[in-house]
Amino acid sequence: MLPSYPSVEDMVSIRPLDFELLRNEVVTDLHYAPSFGKHQNLQQQIRMLEHEFSGQSRLKLVHATLNVLLRRDIEVDNVYRQFRRLWAEHGDLLIETLDSRWLISACDSISDHSDDSCEASNAALCSLFMNTLKLTETERLITASAKPDPTRVAGRTPLFDGMTAFLPTSGDMPANLLKRLDRRLSPETLIGLIGRELVSRALSADTVFSRLAEWQTNHFWQGYLFPRPAPTRVLRRSVTPANPQPTTAEPSRPGYILLNDTGRLGDSFHFGTVYACCAIRQNLASLQWHEIGWANDRARFDALLADAKSPPTLVVLNGEGTLHHGAARAAELLSICAHAKQLGMKVAIINSVWEDNPSSMEELLKSADVIPVRDSQSLASLPAGLSATVTPDVSIQLFLRTLRKGSFLPPQHEIGVIDSVVPRNSAALLRFAERADARFFVMPIGNLRKTRNAVAERSGHVWPRLLQATDLMAAKAWVTGRFHGLIAAVCAGIPVCALPSNTKKVEGFLHDAGLAEACLLDPTWTDAPVLQQRDELARRFETQQSAAFIEHREAYLETAEMKINQMFGAVARLGF
Repeated sequence: MLPSYPSVEDMVSIRPLDFELLRNEVVTDLHYAPSFGKHQNLQQQIRMLEHEFSGQSRLKLVHATLNVLLRRDIEVDNVYRQFRRLWAEHGDLLIETLDSRWLISACDSISDHSDDSCEASNAALCSLFMNTLKLTETERLITASAKPDPTRVAGRTPLFDGMTAFLPTSGDMPANLLKRLDRRLSPETLIGLIGRELVSRALSADTVFSRLAEWQTNHFWQGYLFPRPAPTRVLRRSVTPANPQPTTAEPSRPGYILLNDTGRLGDSFHFGTVYACCAIRQNLASLQWHEIGWANDRARFDALLADAKSPPTLVVLNGEGTLHHGAARAAELLSICAHAKQLGMKVAIINSVWEDNPSSMEELLKSADVIPVRDSQSLASLPAGLSATVTPDVSIQLFLRTLRKGSFLPPQHEIGVIDSVVPRNSAALLRFAERADARFFVMPIGNLRKTRNAVAERSGHVWPRLLQATDLMAAKAWVTGRFHGLIAAVCAGIPVCALPSNTKKVEGFLHDAGLAEACLLDPTWTDAPVLQQRDELARRFETQQSAAFIEHREAYLETAEMKINQMFGAVARLGF
């Protein structure tokens, strides 16, 4: 079934789409399957696209659908207006999460419909560059020799009509071409932003550029265009109003406010936290709860209460990785819960770590009616006498649904590497990826630009990318410093090793699951020689492919799903 919002009628309407809402929704209606070909029937085409974007931000599906509508000349003026507004407000997400196919599609739409002839021409040139590369790589797949021999090109080797072959080792054509592109593709323009990303991906992938670069002895070129900051106005998203409007009241359903919507913190995007918040919303909706709104601070919470037609019955605090080490923001969220309790609302503090918090926060915690923490170590850290339970991270439910049941393409890479919230560990993981020639991914957008700048400043050869569900399934094994990277790989059934994080959440999860011996890396791993690091990972990955390990992992995940369902049942009963 296609989602009720946005429908095709919404997309062709003059009314602006709610892109902020769509950014934080995950497509879960259908199982993943790569799309191929074209359906004459529009609804069948959109359904095929929904399969392709399963497990990903719904904003990406909307972008693809807008491009389809433009190709079919359906309400072009309105659709292109939505398309440009989407890029103006959420270009930060699209530029990092769309694959090259859909970035090229965006170039084609701009080339076809932009009123700016210079912009349209530049868009056509970006599309030409990438599609010519596509033809080159396709021809290579069909005809290339299994044994490359650069000596077959020596001196002036004719191709056609006066064109001569590029001279490996010393030719300067690619370096000069890339210098010109670097000058022309300005991140101050939309097409420059897209073009720079496309060229960088082409340079860092297994293409003619990276293969020829291996033979160069002079006139070198990098595996990316040097990152340059884009002006805020190009990537600015809609600003949330100071007085957010609650959603339409539904008298037949009790209402709740979600505290700590981690997917909306700052200007970032982290598909693990988006999964967690999406799982909370989907479960409560299925249990007949109505979301009045979300708040990440006291000001927004008070604004929601002031504008609500009827007071909420329940406040749900998504504790996630927030309630630790006496953080000021954690204390503020707990004080909101205590205030809600005084106003007569029920309070559920769920999906939380709890570590090294002061007695003042422990006192605020007592306002909660239910307190399911994520692991046994958090449970042991709670104040004595407090009634609480352990329920594994709620994102497990959504990861299992999207990653286990999809028809993903076979893995293309031996190992993938994910960054860490701990800067030292993140640097060590990046160093390992470079030495091991592995792909490196960052989970929050906020860290991506910073990591790319650090790589470029020292001429590193790994081009970091923002992790998506399809990336996760494209590697045979993972090493990660991120809690949700670990969760996702375990749920996908992919071997994974993890470093400790800024709290004991990684250790807590792995010890509760009985997987620590095979998956948990000692912190000293970061300082070991790369061959020793690889050997350690290989040994652990082999253990994780044993029948005993798989049986234990699957039993834990089955129990985790059951506990998550039971927890949401207990939360739902607070309103009845």
